[in-house]
Amino acid sequence: MKRQPSDIRMSEAWQERWGKLVSKLLRVQVAPAAGSEEEATLTTTLTGLNQCCSRPRLLQDHQQIQGMVEKCVSHIIDPHGTLVRHSALLLASLLRCPPTLHLPGPTLDQLMAWLGEALRHQGGKEGQPDTVYQLLRALAASLRNTPNPAQEVYLTLAGSHGCLTHTLESSSAWLNKALAMQCLHLLTYVGPEVVTEARQRGEEIFPAEVVSSIQRIVIAVVQQDPPSPIHCSHRLYLHLMASGLSVLYNLVVCAPGQVLGNIIVTACRPFAFYGLPGYSHGDLVDHCPTPSMDFSLSPTQDSDSSSRNYTNRNRRKRLRRKRAQPSRSTSDCNRGVVGVALGGMSVGGVGLGLRGAPPATALANISLKPEWTKGRGQAEGQENQKVSPLPSNSEGEQVHEVNSPAEPQISGSETDFSDFEGSGEKETALMARVRQCSLQAINAVIDKVGKQHKFSFWPPLMCQNPSLMTCVLRDPSLSVRMAALQVINTFLLDSCKVLTLAVESEGKSSYTTLGHQLGVSLRELHRCLALALLSEKFPSALVRTLKTIELLVENVNYSKLQPGLLSKLVTHVKYFMRYKEAVVRANAFSVMVSVLMIKPQVEELRDLLLRYQTPTITAPPAVLPPPSMEEEVPGEEEEEEENDENLKKEMENLNLLSEEEEEASSGGEKTMVSWLVGRCVDSLLALDHEAVQGIYIQVQLQSLKVLNALVSEHLTLILPSLPLIQRVITVCSEAVQESVPSSSSTPYHPIHTLPNNRDHQPGRTGDVVDGGDASLTSPDPGVVVEHTYILLGCLLGAVKTDLDGKTESCLSLTQAQQLWLWALQGPLQVLLTQAASGHKDRTSKTSSTLGQTERCDQGSWRDREVVSNADSTEGSLKQVVAMATVLSHFSPEVFESLGEVWAGRVTSTVHWLVTHPEPELRLAGVRAMAIMVGFPGVVGNPGSLALLHATVEAACDLLAQRDANVNRDRLLASWALANVSSVFELYKESWEGSEHFGSREVLSQEMLGRVLDVGLRACQDKDKIRPHGVRCIGNVASFLQPQQVAHPALVPLVTQTVDTLITCASSGSNMKTRWNACHALGNIMSSGRLPIATAPWRGQVFTILGCLVESFKNYKVRIQACSALCSVTGRQEYGNEYLGVWRALLRGLDNAQNIVDYQEIRHRDELINQICQGICQLCAHLTLVDAGALCELLQVHQDVAGPLMQKAYLSLPPERSGHVLQAQHRVEELMGCDALTEAQQQALLILENLTSTSINS
Repeated sequence: MKRQPSDIRMSEAWQERWGKLVSKLLRVQVAPAAGSEEEATLTTTLTGLNQCCSRPRLLQDHQQIQGMVEKCVSHIIDPHGTLVRHSALLLASLLRCPPTLHLPGPTLDQLMAWLGEALRHQGGKEGQPDTVYQLLRALAASLRNTPNPAQEVYLTLAGSHGCLTHTLESSSAWLNKALAMQCLHLLTYVGPEVVTEARQRGEEIFPAEVVSSIQRIVIAVVQQDPPSPIHCSHRLYLHLMASGLSVLYNLVVCAPGQVLGNIIVTACRPFAFYGLPGYSHGDLVDHCPTPSMDFSLSPTQDSDSSSRNYTNRNRRKRLRRKRAQPSRSTSDCNRGVVGVALGGMSVGGVGLGLRGAPPATALANISLKPEWTKGRGQAEGQENQKVSPLPSNSEGEQVHEVNSPAEPQISGSETDFSDFEGSGEKETALMARVRQCSLQAINAVIDKVGKQHKFSFWPPLMCQNPSLMTCVLRDPSLSVRMAALQVINTFLLDSCKVLTLAVESEGKSSYTTLGHQLGVSLRELHRCLALALLSEKFPSALVRTLKTIELLVENVNYSKLQPGLLSKLVTHVKYFMRYKEAVVRANAFSVMVSVLMIKPQVEELRDLLLRYQTPTITAPPAVLPPPSMEEEVPGEEEEEEENDENLKKEMENLNLLSEEEEEASSGGEKTMVSWLVGRCVDSLLALDHEAVQGIYIQVQLQSLKVLNALVSEHLTLILPSLPLIQRVITVCSEAVQESVPSSSSTPYHPIHTLPNNRDHQPGRTGDVVDGGDASLTSPDPGVVVEHTYILLGCLLGAVKTDLDGKTESCLSLTQAQQLWLWALQGPLQVLLTQAASGHKDRTSKTSSTLGQTERCDQGSWRDREVVSNADSTEGSLKQVVAMATVLSHFSPEVFESLGEVWAGRVTSTVHWLVTHPEPELRLAGVRAMAIMVGFPGVVGNPGSLALLHATVEAACDLLAQRDANVNRDRLLASWALANVSSVFELYKESWEGSEHFGSREVLSQEMLGRVLDVGLRACQDKDKIRPHGVRCIGNVASFLQPQQVAHPALVPLVTQTVDTLITCASSGSNMKTRWNACHALGNIMSSGRLPIATAPWRGQVFTILGCLVESFKNYKVRIQACSALCSVTGRQEYGNEYLGVWRALLRGLDNAQNIVDYQEIRHRDELINQICQGICQLCAHLTLVDAGALCELLQVHQDVAGPLMQKAYLSLPPERSGHVLQAQHRVEELMGCDALTEAQQQALLILENLTSTSINS
């Protein structure tokens, strides 16, 4: 639009006037005297500049503005003078108009100091509200431009004598209080990167004095009664409360160790329901009893002494006082709580520690379809996007954000809360903001307080009326409902140890236990979340609700609760497995995974899986299913009859079902298991099913995880659907990328769409529909193929576990063999072919891509998209690794039943893997070989020795490259090397019996030395790797032959091995490492290949093992140490330590009854049996000289040892009673000798009494 000449002339006049006034202000060098003409002139200049600031076109020169700001806060204008108001008004206008103004640090510090001094002086005067108001406006504008104030600024503004705290404490106008609270809000806002850096350095963001002062004054303001509408409007009060609650949230996030969480939760809880119909704010404040247990939120600090009020002794005192005062009964307490109207009915509240159901049962009166769902969907979503102070709570919230409860995300930037003068925001939106800020502060407290103390907030927030479940069901704001769900998520995260205490029925008592409160509230929470799924219509809220259900199922122990909870949840979640939004479907599948993986398993889950229930709504007829949902009945499955016939034929061919099962599969109702499998198949294979249009990769992955959970936890129930699962694996595995030239690598991309129907084609990668999430899409289908092979491995692993189980197997060996043959001839055929072909170009990465000659045509569900060669190579490498991992699920019986041909092909494939240049493939091959290394078919194979050498070399290479490999790779390599080294004797025996024996050793000295060196380095690695390193060096040391032990190159390694084993057995907090070290020392001494009698470390070994047997806290380590002590083959190996070993065993037998840790009681009997067996083994090596030296020791311990040895003899199995007979024969032999001394005779009589008790009994 072209400007008029008159407008141009007026603009030039204003520009000229602005320039003259600025020059006039900048020329002032001396502060004018009070009442002088210069002061009047300066006042006129400041007034004129304020008038010009109303035209933003004049405020474009940042250097000019900086000069004016510096002039206003310099010595020219005294902060105690009369020009403060005009200067503050000009500063507020200058700092607010240019949106990109950035003042230097010294100028900002000077500005803050001037404003603080002026505000402190003016705030104490009467009748100066306008001046204080202008100063606060200028301070708020300057705080927006100050990213990280100095420590002096914090103390000046918010210290114990700060100007902002003084303004809030004084009787100033409510408008000024609201502005002061907004300044505190801006002052406490710190960017997430600053919070993270301060935590890493261990530094405090705010001074302790500032945190204490702000916390004190803000809580006082929040907890005071609402002002009269005459003095403060409701809108202004809402702005004040929103800013105050946001300040508390910032304090909790930035200074968790300095705030009092219980007081903050008490102050914030009434505002979580502010403005909800049926709840009075005054009632919530008056009837919110909480125990005085104010503890620090730092998880590393112990609670305050005030948190010890509720001890057992104090509880007994209160109970005695209660019996002495009959009027203080539970019924009287219930009558003393004011009822809250809900839907026209009054429900009494129950406070902490009172008998009866929690008031969460009042949710029964809530309509299943709240009023806010009737025709207010999209408009409300737009409105709430304006309300939400945090961008993460918008309608399109991403699903991956739900997993991080209370992330360092501080509300309070300049765009969160606009100035409330003339704001057009509705009061309903402001009340929603107050509720959301309150819930965010509560969520931050619960997250920062830690797992030990967070459930102290469960009763006031989940068991009192109203509760967080009320917010989830009744709040009309989407952001508030999601904030309430986030608080519940924070409660449930890592809470399985506490929720295990939940019970729903308990005996009569005078108070309600935490377990009973948890049990009743958990049942209400299940019902609340089920109702929320029915009434919610926004995808982001549905996603968060499903995530909450998933956390709930993962952490609750359903075996202690009454049945019915899972059936209710599954009935409602089943709908959302067919929802139109892929992000909702993915989370629904994820919930089903958690349900199927429940441990310990409950009978309700099995009954639920065995029955088919049409997912009909159990609510009143007025409630309809959520939008875009389709109700499924068995009649809708008629179109799949042809597929069922084909599956039946496949099942008959595989002979996986008996005749009765075949008849059941042809008729009757479908079970829940078959329904779940059908939904997973729809997500993975269906072409034209209306309910699965627009599927993302994440939905496919979750579908595969559901099948994983079914086959791993419910193999017996999944057998009728096994052919369908095999079909899924076969079809999905056909998407393996082809081997193509690097210039035109075009992997397959699965897009579930009709080839000729473009109207239903989903968006491509990066296009996100409403409620979707771009992170759930993937340009590479390789991840689906990878998880398909994970499913295959899970299936075969479940079959292996079933065959190895103690109970009756649901599959026979023949069926397991046929299943493996199908896998080798089908999904794994590509891997076997690749290994057999022996590509010459294996050094390049493209050689890891798999070739397959026949593929589906262009009309199949796999469309092609061009991606980079690097992405193609990485994806196909992961697929090969997933295939190779399947080979680690072999069992010895199944492997032997395959025959020589297939066993040879599998063995050659493993050999190809362990010699592959790719480290990941070598690791997969080593892992498979670690399982099959002891199979008779592998040991007897002609190429077994070459395979063993290659496996050892590959494992050593993986462990040697410590910097290049992650911990998981080293962990697998160390575990594999320990397994392989344990069967060296088998290969030695097989090699000695072959025709090549004598040509060379099974393992060369160089290879043995390298294994020892790598194992010794593994003993210094991470805690999880160390036990496998100890196993490895122990196995190798016991395998060494005498001539190898004396070799100069191995002597230092053997000595270092024993020293390392002694160190690992005697020190460290990893009990698994110490157990393995004792076991390794026992193997070395029992092998007889090391010169123990002349070894310099013999005394140290016996001393360490004796100390462990005598008084170590862990009984399993004591058992293994005792076994190692008594594994010596002859008396000469003990030497002078023989008497010390006796002393250790007898003292250990005495101390076995002194249990320090109650968890060790389950190993006590085994320890006693092992020590008694060790005493018998020592008796077998006894001499007359030893008997004389043992006389005094036996006399001291015979009273305790006798009954314990008799009890042990009765419980020993027959195969372990041979040492008892040997000991008795040795004692009888010695007693037949002539010229026995008195000490020898007494000792032999005691030993005879101890060893003959078992025979007599």
